Amino acid sequence: MAFIREKAYQNAIQKVRIEFGTLIGEEKDEDAYVVLKELPTLEMMQLNEAHEKGNVALMEFFSKVLPHIIVEHNLYETESKKMTDQAVTNFIFEKLDLTSKVVSEYASAAFFTRQNKTEDK
Repeated sequence: MAFIREKAYQNAIQKVRIEFGTLIGEEKDEDAYVVLKELPTLEMMQLNEAHEKGNVALMEFFSKVLPHIIVEHNLYETESKKMTDQAVTNFIFEKLDLTSKVVSEYASAAFFTRQNKTEDK
């Protein structure tokens, strides 16, 4: 058996769904969400460095990479026009509690936990 990227890539790259509907006035959290994929290795290392520098560096870095790791979302500009990934990022960063939720849930995702356990050894 061999790894075939075309067939298996989506399962190889981990993702996390972050729901936040109630933070933006929706009835339930699941009414608004983003699905984010794990960062490539270099960006993961840069994220760790930004985290060590403090919250401002972390937020600046995350705002740059967020549009590139959005896999799916259900946010719309109009009834029929979906927001771009950059527009979703801008929207998330307009509201402090929303930004905090997305960043903290992303940071506690399984792929971060696994990486930290590997680094500790």
